[in-house]
Amino acid sequence: MLNRELTYKSYNLAPNQFIFWTPPPEQFLHVGPNQNMIPLPSCPLPIKRSEPTGFPSVTAIGEGVYEYLRRFPDCENNKIYAEILRDAFPHYLADLGANAVLLDAKDVEPAYIVRKLTALKILSLLDPQNQGLLIQLCDGFYKLALTFSELSECHQNLVNAIRYGQELLKHDPANQSTLQILAEIDMLYCDYPAALLKWRQLKSLSNDPKLVGKVDKQIAKCLASHFPEKSLVEELEAIGTAMQLYSAKNYDMAVYILERIEQDEYLMDEFSSADFYCLLGMSRMKAGDLAGAHEALHRALDIDPGHQLSIQSLENI
Repeated sequence: MLNRELTYKSYNLAPNQFIFWTPPPEQFLHVGPNQNMIPLPSCPLPIKRSEPTGFPSVTAIGEGVYEYLRRFPDCENNKIYAEILRDAFPHYLADLGANAVLLDAKDVEPAYIVRKLTALKILSLLDPQNQGLLIQLCDGFYKLALTFSELSECHQNLVNAIRYGQELLKHDPANQSTLQILAEIDMLYCDYPAALLKWRQLKSLSNDPKLVGKVDKQIAKCLASHFPEKSLVEELEAIGTAMQLYSAKNYDMAVYILERIEQDEYLMDEFSSADFYCLLGMSRMKAGDLAGAHEALHRALDIDPGHQLSIQSLENI
């Protein structure tokens, strides 16, 4: 089973783009129209390598901390960096909040969802008990984990969802939406005893007959005698690996992985996906198996008759 723990790295995560500068003791920044004095912490601060050498300017400090934190929101000293932005460069925090709101109002690609979640992560460093932020982060990372194009990062995104969901339950143990997400994640990791506890707690809290019916089905699954040999997360990440192999033009290996996964009836029942069969079809086509490609692409269209990539791939065949 995959390890569900976050790892924090204590070294420069982008040495080609950033250097670290440690302010001398009792160093202050003078910011704003009134030149307010903001003390700098005695810890290494990221500065862009493109900046001139020597004592960095106020602008260089602000831009370095902001850009580094946006790229690596889980870095060492992340909370200190967020506090520097809050106290000395509040316009950067306003920019993060505006972007999060803007991206929340439209249907965007996964890359923009990642950007939104990064902004929320930084804001949560300054308000760790904000339940609205915790709910958005838990739900956002869970949905991102199951987004087909992001399956190669499924485990890490689920770890983030668990992290924020568990933090939320400390403040609101009866939060039904979060309990449901964490129970679903337990099942993805095949941790059925943990999932069973959450499903039963959720059932005791809910008055929604539709939700109770779904919970009863999940409880029955947890009590079933047959469980998959591998966690579903491992299989989902294997699909992500197959996507990477396809992009690298290693079509035979992509077909091998996808055809093995196709034999996993439990996974196919849980995640019947037109995207999966489309990828299998395109991989077979590139590997020279046109008949197999034709079959897989038609299975994709059985699931989603309007799946454009499958339609185009069939036309290519």
